[in-house]
Amino acid sequence: MEEQVIQWLREGRDDAQDIVDLPWNVKKIEEHFYIAEYPKMPFVLNILFSEEFVHLMVPFGLETTALPLEERLKIYHAMLVLNDKINLLKFTLSGINDEIILRVDLDRKTLGKAEFNDALTALLIGINELVRALKVEEDFAQAVFERIVLMLIDRIQRGATRDDLIKFLVVKVGMSKEEAEKFIDEILRSQGISKKKGIDIGYI
Repeated sequence: MEEQVIQWLREGRDDAQDIVDLPWNVKKIEEHFYIAEYPKMPFVLNILFSEEFVHLMVPFGLETTALPLEERLKIYHAMLVLNDKINLLKFTLSGINDEIILRVDLDRKTLGKAEFNDALTALLIGINELVRALKVEEDFAQAVFERIVLMLIDRIQRGATRDDLIKFLVVKVGMSKEEAEKFIDEILRSQGISKKKGIDIGYI
């Protein structure tokens, strides 16, 4: 089942209708634990395989322990309401700092591709619903933007050309070519990399 799930995520196309059929970038972190990303998805998917379950977890990026009591109660109330509202998905707290984690636990014995896609869809709906409930749209958009920048920097370090980077933004992120070119040039300047007009350069 572990190999099958990873294969579902890795094999895909950018114009797919179902989330599971998108070409996710999957990295193995340790035994039975993976992280998967796709630029148009506003979350990083953590996948843990246990003996009986496939655990899908999405960190929301908000630790609640240090927040004022009134704010914590507001957040917990929103999570409880959403737990009742969205099937399959659980909004949980994890770790000593009570970080918000969106979670789906799937039975390995009966798991199929359709149910796995339903789980990914629930996570996408859930994170958007929580963002709206907590009124953190601006902060969340900034976090997504920063994640895309990190993806670009990683590609630059691995030798991507300017054309490669533009294609990534157009195809996988959904930018127009003009927006992508401007964005890439800003990133390259921030990295101290210059380019000659009309020439694509490989970056090391």
